[in-house]
Amino acid sequence: MEKILYTAMFSRIQKEIKENKNEIEKLKKIDNKYSKTNISVEKLLQIIEEYKNKNIENNNKEKIIYCNGNPYIVLNLSLIAIINNINMKINIDDNMLGVNKYILKIINDILKDNKLKINIEIFEEIKNEEEKIFIDRINDYSIQRQKNIKFIPYEMIDVFLDGEEYEELLDQIYEYANGMNIDIDFFDEEEGIESLFKYGKAKRKLILTKQNLDKYKKEEVYINENPFKIEKIIFDEELIKEIIK
Repeated sequence: MEKILYTAMFSRIQKEIKENKNEIEKLKKIDNKYSKTNISVEKLLQIIEEYKNKNIENNNKEKIIYCNGNPYIVLNLSLIAIINNINMKINIDDNMLGVNKYILKIINDILKDNKLKINIEIFEEIKNEEEKIFIDRINDYSIQRQKNIKFIPYEMIDVFLDGEEYEELLDQIYEYANGMNIDIDFFDEEEGIESLFKYGKAKRKLILTKQNLDKYKKEEVYINENPFKIEKIIFDEELIKEIIK
């Protein structure tokens, strides 16, 4: 199928989501009784718009993905599946179940109308011997770790704290991460700051300290600031390549 037809299909997905905004908001209210994950229809539309510019590939694969259930992540995965001709099963840890299922129904109905034999579904029980990709979900990954399992850090964060001065900021960060179902791993003064970089699995590191540690400040390393002040909603090319390879 030519790219122009994919672009038209993505526009139709946007139109369906926009026209059903009220229904999505109702489902979000129900989901938020069990989760604090906050999303907006406008950002869902923004994600879809970004994928109109992606190259179309015929990878003809099947993928099983474990993620935290953030609908932004599920939508990214769904669009990656479409532009790469991938059948995808997604385990969302029962997070935002109503919103995710509703969006996937819109997507799958449009795929069917366009005679694309791509299936994207929420899946709960997955056999241990099957190949899987864990996007964050570090605890589940650690339990199931084996040769045919891949781990990709995305939103998760490693935190080093060596005093009480930044506990209020840490509480805010922890509350946000917990509400959004984001993995957070802690390293203390006894373990030492180097353990953050040696043993931490996350790309994103947070250092809370009164020490002058500017030498550690680089991309994805935050010192005494909120790492979630800029919300990540669209997968970068490196992450997409890691998922589809």
